[in-house]
Amino acid sequence: MHRYFESRLQRALAWYALVPVLIMVFLGVLLMLDSWRYAVIRVNHEARELAADVLSNVSQEFLQRAEVEAEFLGSAPDIALWNSDRALRAKAFAQLNHDTSYRGVEFYLLDTRGRIILGSKDKMSVDLPPVEQDWGILSRLYARPDVAQQEFLPRSGGQDLICGQAVSINGQVAGFIIYVLSADYLQQLAGDGQTGIILTDRLDNARLVKAADKVVNHRKVQGEFANNRDGLVSADNGIYYLTQQDIDFGGETYRLQAVTEVSDLLVRYAIGAGAILLAILLMVPLILRSIARESKLTTQAMDDLTVIAELRELESQFNPHFLFNTLENIKFMVRLDPEAATEMIVALSALLRYSITSSGQQVEFQEDIKYLESYMKIQQYRFGSRLEFNASIEPAARSVFVPKLLCQPLLENAIKYGEDEYGKLAICFKVQIRDGHLHVLVKDAGQGMDEDKLNQLRKLLDSSENDTGHWGLFNVQRRLQLIYGTSYGLTLHCPPEGGTEIRLSLPLTKKEKKDA
Repeated sequence: MHRYFESRLQRALAWYALVPVLIMVFLGVLLMLDSWRYAVIRVNHEARELAADVLSNVSQEFLQRAEVEAEFLGSAPDIALWNSDRALRAKAFAQLNHDTSYRGVEFYLLDTRGRIILGSKDKMSVDLPPVEQDWGILSRLYARPDVAQQEFLPRSGGQDLICGQAVSINGQVAGFIIYVLSADYLQQLAGDGQTGIILTDRLDNARLVKAADKVVNHRKVQGEFANNRDGLVSADNGIYYLTQQDIDFGGETYRLQAVTEVSDLLVRYAIGAGAILLAILLMVPLILRSIARESKLTTQAMDDLTVIAELRELESQFNPHFLFNTLENIKFMVRLDPEAATEMIVALSALLRYSITSSGQQVEFQEDIKYLESYMKIQQYRFGSRLEFNASIEPAARSVFVPKLLCQPLLENAIKYGEDEYGKLAICFKVQIRDGHLHVLVKDAGQGMDEDKLNQLRKLLDSSENDTGHWGLFNVQRRLQLIYGTSYGLTLHCPPEGGTEIRLSLPLTKKEKKDA
């Protein structure tokens, strides 16, 4: 006996302490890893790759467009004709404005002195140094007229991208076609702002900044982010996850960085880890409770045996009045209708056999329904056309396990008290599953009960003792409470229109009571 209780105690300690702790730690670590992988790494990588693809494409697109349009504009004998000749001006606007107006990209045709011949606006939004200064994009385009080039120009709200090429007429540079891609347009292309995007040149100058102003200072990437590495970076009381890649942007190599601030997420991880630690500490009282619980197992086992004995006694009870009335009916039916009497005897035999079988306290509801069919067959012979019985049973309810002999007392009560003023019996039997519970309704169309009798019956059902000799409904009520707890049982109601309604509800997951 000592070894038995010792082994039970060891198993309880392992179950209440080790297994829950391991499960909690495993689930906590798994959730954190999945959160980090999906919410940080995947989002960061996808945002960087998308920005790299879009920015590279838009740079290449406008460099190619500048090359094509420079050849088109160089077809005129004089570049000034694109302004003075209405037909040529309309043709130029139609071609240059077609693919730029809906994007908000500006285009300009300039002469060699930087004056606007035609453009999407009357005045350029950026200031370009003249060719004579030997620096700036115009000077470089003049020096290499056959190559499309680009340049970033700082502004208060960011840096605009200038793409252009020299326009040559008869082998001489006559002007320049310029596209101005605003900083707002480039930032819009860089992403939705959930992940910071930074485009830097070889000198760590931030040419494009999207939702990452904290890591840029005076258009320079801070030292912690300028290093060529991926991973966590700490700066300005914040922690960031950084990834980067080199992209070809207008024939030059730029570095594209994706920055995700993870300070709040790491704080939540810390809170989660603390919660797991706290939960582990809370397991200690549970271990102590488990030890105390094991000491009560013997008493509880005795209580369970008592409950089982009471359940078996309740199951074995059978209404003697019903048996007596049935035998009396069979006696008369033997003379009046021997065939009907034989069927009544068969039904009664099936009913008695089912009531005394030791198949256990829980059976499939369809077995109980077969028993009810035998019972109602006998009653149909007994009352004849006076009895009208309507049953509605959901198919899913037939496979639910219920206490044996559950519904017969409810129908018996309806038959006993359900006659209307003309002696007719109309009984409705309805079974359905709702909200994880099995619901049973037995309703008759009789004259109902007066308030005093209804209250007495309700008081009897609320009691655990029965000294009245009325066992039908009390039997069902007591068995339900022994198996499922005191929160379950019967409810009685007499509606104003007459009749009596008996309802019961029991959970689909039953509270197990083991046999001895």
